[in-house]
Amino acid sequence: MLRFGDLLVSNYSNDPNFNIQKIYPASVFRNICPIKKLRKWAAYVDKYLLFPKRLKRNLISRKDPLHLIHIIDHSNAIYLPKISRITQAKKIITCHDLIAIRTANGDFAQAPKTSKPGVHLQNWIKKTLRLTDYYACDSRQTLEDLNRLIPMSKEKSSIFHLGTEADLSTTNSHKKNISKLLPFDPHATNFLLHVGSAAWYKNRKAVFRSFINAHTNLADKELKLILVGPEPQKEEIDKPLSYWIKSHPNAISSLQNLPDIILTELYKHAKALVFPSFIEGFGWPPLEAAIRGCPVITTSTGAIADLLGKYAKYVESENQESIDQEVLQVLQTARSNKRAITLPSNEDCRRQYFDLYQKVLFG
Repeated sequence: MLRFGDLLVSNYSNDPNFNIQKIYPASVFRNICPIKKLRKWAAYVDKYLLFPKRLKRNLISRKDPLHLIHIIDHSNAIYLPKISRITQAKKIITCHDLIAIRTANGDFAQAPKTSKPGVHLQNWIKKTLRLTDYYACDSRQTLEDLNRLIPMSKEKSSIFHLGTEADLSTTNSHKKNISKLLPFDPHATNFLLHVGSAAWYKNRKAVFRSFINAHTNLADKELKLILVGPEPQKEEIDKPLSYWIKSHPNAISSLQNLPDIILTELYKHAKALVFPSFIEGFGWPPLEAAIRGCPVITTSTGAIADLLGKYAKYVESENQESIDQEVLQVLQTARSNKRAITLPSNEDCRRQYFDLYQKVLFG
């Protein structure tokens, strides 16, 4: 969300109609919490106890008039009651995805059960979401979810796609950094790529299975799976998967906190991005991959199909056989045959939002 906020405020000085200030919770208790398991709860203290007081002081002490407040993630809707009591400023909220709310509602059979505190939090977010003047949604998927969960949002909501930046050039110095940060040479390695967390809806178990199937059937390719995200988690792998992974310790690599230039190189040289999510709010990795010419195997969710169209190969998230077949097919197709696609840029996204600010303020 900080990345999205930075996108919106960058270059805003070029527009004389706006004077923008950003404010967000600071990590106080989370930074000093010595117990890793309790840091999540310490972050809740920062977000739900400390920040509302700071926000109130900021709103009350302002010398210049405040006309518009943009909450850049729907999970922060819980601040809306306090904001509404203090100021008459118009309010916009961006909904990136409503997966957590839907999971708490029991909409997904594949999802782990939400805890009682989690259900309470998601119900709180859903209740306070009603207190805004306009909703901006990342994708048609999110818009449809919003309109179903909050019917009154239909008359004041629309789609605003996020920006996907064009390629970054790789200098010789960058290439040296790549060789230091990666445990393999991306130019000389056959690898499949997955970018994302280990959250249930990412469906990484299907990625592991399709990789093992390809590794077995195309043994001569010495295929690897690169995870940009956490290593395989217990809840993602059953006994056969666990046994195979332990038997092939060099087949799967997990990389985290990569700079953009390294991720760009992975997209450029991967045989394919395999991204069979059950659901996405937006779906950035397939778009980032496509804009760099990387073949994409994914599901028709989020904004993926809306923006990629026929560029990607679409599979059903629960049809393992179809995922396996597409992976095998792309591995036997020349990588150079895929041309990069043009997508909305950060500037396109920023301009859309500035137009929305004008609309909400002046009609």
